[in-house]
Amino acid sequence: MPYKPLTGKNDFDRVFKSASQKINSDNFRALVLINNNEFSLGMILPKKNIKLAVHRNYLKRTIRNLSEDIFVNSKISLIVVSKKRIIDFKKDKLRREIKTLFLNLAKKLNEKNNYIFN
Repeated sequence: MPYKPLTGKNDFDRVFKSASQKINSDNFRALVLINNNEFSLGMILPKKNIKLAVHRNYLKRTIRNLSEDIFVNSKISLIVVSKKRIIDFKKDKLRREIKTLFLNLAKKLNEKNNYIFN
């Protein structure tokens, strides 16, 4: 596994309280904390926002795969949160949205801190 999952309240609280970067899209918010260790990933996709387990699992897989591709050698903790209820669940549209979110985040991180992806 190329990333370490964020587990427990303490890991999530640390990122929420002192996030170095926050970025939003229509349905998702990404928070990043520079941690100087290894890439770690956490997701908050509540049943309230995404009703079907099939859809939640698809989003988890998609977020995992795209984040591994883009942030594989970075030294950050990343949390992806669904912001609102996703009513019109179109896989390709949501995948594109997540990919764009991650690419914008990577661009923003590169502008501020050149050493993140070394």
